[in-house]
Amino acid sequence: MKLKYILLFIIISMSFYSVQAKRYNPYGASWAIGFHVGGTAFFGDLRTNSHSIYSTPFSKYFYDDMKFMGGVMLDKWFGPNIGISGAAQYGELQGTKATSDAYFNTKIFEYNLTFKFNLTNIIFGINQRRNWMWYTGVGMGMTESRTWKYQISTGKLIGTNGFGQPKTEGGKYVPMTETVAIWDMGFKMFVGGNMSIGLEGSVHPIYTNKLDATKNENPTYVRSLEGYTYWNISMQYWFGEGQTHKNSRYKHKARYGSKMHIGKTRKRRGRHSFKRHRRKFKFHRI
Repeated sequence: MKLKYILLFIIISMSFYSVQAKRYNPYGASWAIGFHVGGTAFFGDLRTNSHSIYSTPFSKYFYDDMKFMGGVMLDKWFGPNIGISGAAQYGELQGTKATSDAYFNTKIFEYNLTFKFNLTNIIFGINQRRNWMWYTGVGMGMTESRTWKYQISTGKLIGTNGFGQPKTEGGKYVPMTETVAIWDMGFKMFVGGNMSIGLEGSVHPIYTNKLDATKNENPTYVRSLEGYTYWNISMQYWFGEGQTHKNSRYKHKARYGSKMHIGKTRKRRGRHSFKRHRRKFKFHRI
């Protein structure tokens, strides 16, 4: 439950900071690198709440078997509306089902590629002085995972998954590798300089029915997909120059100018003034 209040505090803080923050122009910065950290909620067979795919940090079901995950990301924007993001993340998943007297724990590594769409610009139009971004994304990736399944009443290990035969004699066990789809939606706030902070929620259905080491006896296409939802906070550094810097330097030059420019202006004004007076003096003498 603590994570709920932490996320609420972050949202309120970002809203308050948006009033005071200097505006940043994200369109001049095509590359961004950063990290993210958050919580996961598993959806699949071995889970008491069958609708956990819809769980959010504001739902009590999200915290039943929440585990942590973190990763790094690299973004490339091709314009004000479309970009692409590559990410690698590592964390854990957990699910419990009291009626089956079992729970599991999974260690999972994922790398993915998603296409991003700036909904703020698409819906509300392009505004280079806007210092926030609402976006969505879709993509694909791969996962590598290992699962341990235990009996609740005894704590005994009753099943595993992701321990394939080593490719070479004496090698390591091969983890389960499967395809994953990604759909995400998030919000970013540019907080001055070249930094941004964000809040994002994503759904990661994995094409497998063995992620929880429990096979469904009557699988359908939907039931054969297991996965997790991931809610995270992020921080990114944007390569390039913010609009705040450009505007401040432009205003400085326009209003004050450089010392060399001011000196030349004064000299030109002095010469013109002297010539005007001299011509005027000669005219009176004539």
